Amino acid sequence: MYAALFILWIIFNGRFTPEVAVIGLIVSALIFLFICRFMDHSIRKEKMLYLLIPWLLKYFLILITEIIKANFATAAFVLNPKIEVEPKIVTFKPDIHYGFLKVVLANSITLTPGTVTVNIEDGEYTVHCLDPDLATDIGDSVFIREIMKAQDRLDKVK
Repeated sequence: MYAALFILWIIFNGRFTPEVAVIGLIVSALIFLFICRFMDHSIRKEKMLYLLIPWLLKYFLILITEIIKANFATAAFVLNPKIEVEPKIVTFKPDIHYGFLKVVLANSITLTPGTVTVNIEDGEYTVHCLDPDLATDIGDSVFIREIMKAQDRLDKVK
């Protein structure tokens, strides 16, 4: 976060001189301290985020792949009048204990065509699926497997 604030300072300033760099370092430090003090941020949380960057890149590629596959499946429902759509509500409770990863899963499900995360309560997800085939094994999807890998990585750091 500190490095990002400093880079943002340089970008907004539009030039890089020793004076701009020193003032940027000081202002970035003050903002970073403010964020740590009043917005429940810490260096430990930042370290955990940096450890997840390679995983996030891999997860993003998996997400794009799943979105493309789901687009074809959803297009088949929409374009083929012989296929009857049978919406279904599914609930499942994965063992995810990091709030960030819970949000990643919920958004991944919602971004995938044909499924929408309706509710998350006490770690239990309620998902609306366009068809029962889309709901098959949603509790053991590629998203959950990848998120569990990230959770294991974070647990080792803790």
